[in-house]
Amino acid sequence: AETHYDSSRNFIVLMGGKRRYVLAHPKECPNLGLYPMHHPSGRHSAVDWIQPDLQQFPQFATAQLNEVVLQAGDALYLPTSWFHFIVSLNTNYQCNARSGTTYENEHHLAQCGFAIPPQ
Repeated sequence: AETHYDSSRNFIVLMGGKRRYVLAHPKECPNLGLYPMHHPSGRHSAVDWIQPDLQQFPQFATAQLNEVVLQAGDALYLPTSWFHFIVSLNTNYQCNARSGTTYENEHHLAQCGFAIPPQ
């Protein structure tokens, strides 16, 4: 999946196969080459995280990323607004549930022109 963030908490359980998740804290948004908020791909990164073009997106070289490979039976909690890039390593399937929105990272997204609307 293209790198993006969701505006709710996400619980992911991999039921079969393997998936690689590359994650970035919302404070990394200045380094991720995001499309503008009102762009059709708003909330998404324009950077190809497999082969980043560091001439076009030099700030991506400084992004701090975390990587995890989920296997059948593994679970991942993805907090509100965390960026994630997903690579299927083989045939796989998952179950996920979203549970509400939190606002502890809203100020990080605001510095990149994004804000979670208040409820």
